[in-house]
Amino acid sequence: MKVLIIQLRQLGDVLLSSPLARVIKEEVPDSEVHFLTSESARELLEGNPYIDRILTIGKGILSELETIRAVRDEGYDAVIDAQRTGRSKRITLLSGAEKRVAFRKKGENFYYNTLVDWVNRGYTAWERMELLRGIGIEEPVRKYFPEIFPSEEDESAAETALRELGIGDFFLVVPTSRRLDRAWAPEKFGRLSSMIAERTGLTPLIAYGPGEEKVARRALTGKARILRKPLPLRSFASLVDRSSFFIGNDSLSSHIAVSRGKRSVVVLGPNEGWFPDLDFVIKVRKGLPCQPCGNWKECRKDLACFRQLSPEEVIERMGFL
Repeated sequence: MKVLIIQLRQLGDVLLSSPLARVIKEEVPDSEVHFLTSESARELLEGNPYIDRILTIGKGILSELETIRAVRDEGYDAVIDAQRTGRSKRITLLSGAEKRVAFRKKGENFYYNTLVDWVNRGYTAWERMELLRGIGIEEPVRKYFPEIFPSEEDESAAETALRELGIGDFFLVVPTSRRLDRAWAPEKFGRLSSMIAERTGLTPLIAYGPGEEKVARRALTGKARILRKPLPLRSFASLVDRSSFFIGNDSLSSHIAVSRGKRSVVVLGPNEGWFPDLDFVIKVRKGLPCQPCGNWKECRKDLACFRQLSPEEVIERMGFL
């Protein structure tokens, strides 16, 4: 069986959809698995032994038409649309695949001929595995975590970043988010980091992505250090491996930390379900009656779930210090 998984964006969603490939490989003998995504997400998937080919799509209608032609030329037996955007719907519909799989939703299901009911499994990555029922995998033997596969070059880049800063034992803090207006304030991450450093003697290391340095510096207090530049995503995964623990928002960096099995403290606001209920994942919420609402755009309380949550409350709920 030749299968295409489609997850065009966001980076965190691409990572959360990647375990589908491993399950297919392990459950379907002699299967071939391809993954269609954006060029910016390619590095998350490179080196993954369960993905035979990574296809990417650029911006604009021309790139979409070229992608549709390339997909048709591959002759897939099944296409799994894990996203259901306008582009992914059109690509799936015109793929020529015998099975066109997606979650059942109200309206516009004609793009697909194999619909699967969504089931709450407590973690987005595991919920997406329900899509595999559409290709005959009724119950995977294991519900895998997302995985990243750093190369020796990626490992070396992480080591170099630490050596340049002269850092020994440290914990990793990422105070940024793709949408800062729905995240805990960087200044609060700074105060929390100082409190933890005083208790543990560990150095807080502030990390950030491209274009986020200005925001990240707002969390730079006390003995904290900050990366000189953003690391590639797989090098960042290697940096996570070397840390004592991780602290961050509901963002890609937190998903990477969880995927590495690192003890992770994730500050949550309106949303829920993106992180598993496991001992090494500490999900911190303010605990307001309206939380989680899952609809930050229409919050009438100015995201009080973030604004009212103090560093003192977070450190108290961490428990392991």
